[in-house]
This record gives sequence, C-alpha cells and structure tokens, in this order.
Amino acid sequence: MKYSTRCAVTAITLLALACGSDSDAVDPADAMMDGADDIPAPGEDVTTPEVPRTTPEGLPLSLPFELSRQDPGDPLSTAEIADFTRAMTGFWKQVDLFTWLYETTHGNDASTGKPDYLIWWHDVKAVKVGDTVTFTNSAADGGSHNNAEPTMLLLGQAIGGYLTTGDPAMGLVVDQFTKSITATMKGMVYDDKDTIEHLMSRNIITLNHAFTLPSGKKKAVDYTEWYFPYEGWNADRFRYENNPTWGDIWVTNKRSKDDVPYFYRVAAWLPYVIELAPDEGIKASAREALDLLVLFARDIVDHGWLIRTKDADGKPVHVDDQDLDSFVNYIDFIPDAECDPRLATALLGYGDTRDQECGSGQGSPYDAIAGAGNYFNYDIIDQFHMAAVALALTTGHPVVAKALVEGLITRIERYRDPASKEPGRSSDNWERDMSRLLLMAASLGYPLTAEEARHIQTVHLATVEAYSDFPRWDLWDDSVPDGVYNFRDGGMYPKHESHLIRIEDMAHLLEYCWSPFKNPAGIGFVDCEAVKDPSRWGE
Repeated sequence: MKYSTRCAVTAITLLALACGSDSDAVDPADAMMDGADDIPAPGEDVTTPEVPRTTPEGLPLSLPFELSRQDPGDPLSTAEIADFTRAMTGFWKQVDLFTWLYETTHGNDASTGKPDYLIWWHDVKAVKVGDTVTFTNSAADGGSHNNAEPTMLLLGQAIGGYLTTGDPAMGLVVDQFTKSITATMKGMVYDDKDTIEHLMSRNIITLNHAFTLPSGKKKAVDYTEWYFPYEGWNADRFRYENNPTWGDIWVTNKRSKDDVPYFYRVAAWLPYVIELAPDEGIKASAREALDLLVLFARDIVDHGWLIRTKDADGKPVHVDDQDLDSFVNYIDFIPDAECDPRLATALLGYGDTRDQECGSGQGSPYDAIAGAGNYFNYDIIDQFHMAAVALALTTGHPVVAKALVEGLITRIERYRDPASKEPGRSSDNWERDMSRLLLMAASLGYPLTAEEARHIQTVHLATVEAYSDFPRWDLWDDSVPDGVYNFRDGGMYPKHESHLIRIEDMAHLLEYCWSPFKNPAGIGFVDCEAVKDPSRWGE
C-alpha cells in the first residue's frame, strides 16, 4: 500500500518540539505535496483514500499502513458478536461502571479548596458506618506503590468511552484521573523555591476530608495511617510541609519504571482529548498533564535514560544501586535491552527516536530473562512495546510503528505457542493476561485472528458471569451492613482471580472501539456501534 503521512500536530508539537527527524517521518509540507500522487485517475475507485485521515489539527484517525495475518481463521458469527456485545455492555450498565469508579476511588476532593484528583489505590479499605463510607489508606496492607498501573489503564478506557459517547460520568473519570498525573508531579515540589515540577512521585498523601458526592452519598477520605516516614529500597516516604499546591503533605518517591508505560500509553491519547473533548475543563486538565509528561520524558532522555526522583529535602537524585529507575542497566552485555522503553521515552519527550532503533521491538534476550525472573515483568515489557507503538503512530513515525506491530505479532504468536516454552505460560494468570494483551494490542493496529478474538470473548464472558452477582457494587446501599471492606479480599470489589479479568480491565473495549488504529484486517468480535451508544447497552 502506498501511503503518505502527515506529522501529527499534537500537544507535543504545541510545546515547540519537533515531530520527527527520522527518515520515515514526513514533513507536513512534503506530505501535502505527496498528496498530489493520490489524485485518482479517471474512473479509479475513490471510496478508500490512501492518505490517512486526520483531525483538523493533524492527529491521525486511521492506521497508516496495511498489515494482515495469513489464514486468520473463520470470522465470528453475527450471533457470537451480538451475544458478547450484549453481555459486556449490559455489565457496564448494571454496575454503572464509571459512576462506580468516581464514587469508590479517592484522592483530593475540590471541597477542600485544593486541586482535585482521583486515584485507584491499592492498600485501601472502605469503612462503612451508617450512611458514610470512609476510604482509608491502610498501613497494614502496604504503600500502594504501583497504583498508577490501574489508574492509567482505567484512564485509557475512560478516554475511549468519553470521546466516543460524551458520557458525563466517563468525562468525570477522565478529568479526575488525568489530574492524578499532574498531582504525582506537582505533589513532589518541595516549596515555592523548587522550580522542578515534572519529576514524578509514586504517590502523594494529602489531607483527611469528608464531603457529599453528586449522588448525595456521604464519603470521607482518611490518610492517617500513612502519616509517617519510612525508607526502602524501592520507595521512601517523607513530609513536604510547604508544597505550593497542597500545603503540608507526605510524598512517596522513586517513581519506578514499572508504571511508566501506562503513563506513556495515555500520553498518546491525551492530544485527542485536548483537541476533541467537548468540555473545556477536561481539555485543560489533559493539556497540563501532557505538558508535564513531555518534560518528564525529556528529563529521562537528558539524564542518560535514568528516571530522577527527589529526596526528603527536595533535591533531584537518582537511585544508583537499583534497577528500578534505569533503562540502560543491562546494555553493556545485552545491547538491545529495554530498547522499547527508550524509544517510547524519546518519542514522547522529543517527537523523534533519538537514534533508538528497536526494529520489531521484541526478541531481546533481556525479555526472556526478565520474564523468567518475575512474571510481572511480562506486563512491563509488553506495555512498553505497545506504548512505543502508540507514540510512533501519534508522533508521525509510521514505518517505526509498522515494524513494532509486526513485532507484536511475533511476540504474541510466541506467547500463544505451547511449543515455545515461554516461561510465563506456567503462570495461572497467563490466559487471562493474554486476553487483555490481545485486546489492548488490537487498539494499536494488531490484526486479530479468529482464535484470538474468541479467546478475548471467552475470558471476558466468564468474568461477566462471575462479577454480575457481586453484592457490594454500591457500598452505600442499605443491603450492605456496616463494616470494613478491604480491596484485597473481595470486599470493596470482586477479588482478583487468576482466570478472570480484573475489574480495572473490564472496559478496554471502549478504548478499542474508539481507537483510530483498529486494523480492518483483524477479525471482528464486538459490535462497536452498540458499544458507542449507551442507550443500546445490554440490548
């Protein structure tokens, strides 16, 4: 397929960053000239234009290349697609998923007079007493060091839903979760003399407060158990008494690379929110977050591919003796180790590759070693691979993106092949996690086979069946007795089970159906027109 590409005019370029200096990135003026080659000859079919569609500001609205799989299998039947769509959308409707998210996550409410945001916390418990539910960050359960993973995954789902439907509940989640990105950085500003706003904490702990939700429910937030310092190999907590934004707060530092790919994937979608969101406040939240994320990524590039943090005195530092903040720890003996993270960082920070040539984005011995050492490393590796795809697509690098998507095919086919002896296959979570990986990859140009599409359906349908009977979707309901409901044991929401999709992953279909990069060569498995119309959910 012959194609021309325009350099996407994203918020990144609005920051006066170049939109690509690689040989595959085309200057906007050149792209306009290339369009002359696309003028159809007399009688030529013009129903499928070869020039990728864009928004008025230049954001791509279609996949800029063709990519298919040999023998993708028999298409799913109309009944299979309809039944799956009905089950998934009916579940969202039953739970009122995004209102539930807004009501059961917490951070800082606007009623405090300080900037508001919401986070999906780990290590939290809900304490119900009478008509009030208090969300308490629990010292006994941990420090919620990786809450950015579910928060950003949910934000991506909410962005897809909001830009598709304009639903106000989805818009609230987009606004509040986007503001949490800003909070992780502005919260790690020591005082009014500290001019570095873009280094990222693991989390911040603001003030206790109580308020009434728009629905009339009474909600409180209690951080008391986390008001103490500690030092650890992967995080320290300390007090910043004069933070310019929230005042006297506690900060957990050492943002780990574990969570970074989830921020990067969302960063690829934020320019669409900035241009296309119907609400000016949500646009502003997205613009502020993206500006800081760009500076965060540039800081990593500029400091030798290290993620800097701050210490208890507000001084920028990096952790010399740990792997958690470095993308170059292993390159002396594995030269292509962690290439995808460096590539994604360069694309976000500078709009070009900074000479990071990752090819297919897979196949490094580092991946196999890391995956065998810790199962969670699979997700980090896979998410960085997909983040690099997303940012290559949205910053005007279609050749880079195509090679990376071809690499995703190779990677996932290896994962799915029992003969590959992939270490992760021994995990009880493997088939569940493959379902999510396939669905998220399909949002970025990965062409699904029929077997893969059915696998997505099978795991999701089993989860809907299991979750539909959960008795505490509304903690405020009279049917829920007073008591303590923990996040970990199935009290606050359905317990994580190895064979079921996590509740925080249950709406990736919204991202998929909205995504401009769905591959028409992939096997269809959901009715996106029904997904995009909440009035049809469950029908």
